[in-house]
Amino acid sequence: MAALRAGARRDADDPDRAESMADDLLAGLSFLRELEPTHIHLGNHEDRLCSLAHSGNAVVSYAAGQVLGRIDDAAKAMRAKVVPYDGLRPSACTQLGDTLFLHGTLFNVSAARDHSEALGMSCVFGHTHRVAQEAGRCQRPVVGYNIGCGIDLNVGYAKGRRQTLGWAHGFGFGEYCDNACTVNLVTLSPHYRLPL
Repeated sequence: MAALRAGARRDADDPDRAESMADDLLAGLSFLRELEPTHIHLGNHEDRLCSLAHSGNAVVSYAAGQVLGRIDDAAKAMRAKVVPYDGLRPSACTQLGDTLFLHGTLFNVSAARDHSEALGMSCVFGHTHRVAQEAGRCQRPVVGYNIGCGIDLNVGYAKGRRQTLGWAHGFGFGEYCDNACTVNLVTLSPHYRLPL
């Protein structure tokens, strides 16, 4: 939902304003249908929609509400639980074994470490669009796993940010039981485009 970014809404010439919200939404819903997740973690982009749904601009409010409704309808059809974007609070996390899964909120180069330290548990997240694994500095062993992203790496809104040079397509996989979880990270070639 790049077209709804605050910067894109303020700048009439922002390239994100030209992005089709319908295409973005349909691509995301198509990906979810193929993945068939049991949980859908909302992120900062969807959180913007929640704010915009309460906008004083009736057109913006309606559009944001419609997009959120489509996401909710898709989740219901898949019987997937929607997990809100709620920072590092427990309501934003899904626990599998001894590991928390969340969208993530921290965005520095040590975000993998910082998430695991803030949560006090190993965690898997994707907020920064980077692939990284870093141990947290805690009393017990914890690791943060940053799973990368599946988006176009050349998005206009971030072209001036040095951090984008570290963005990568990737994903995590593993298995879990009641009290443990193994996580494996995969980084894809920058020339590979996930079939989204």
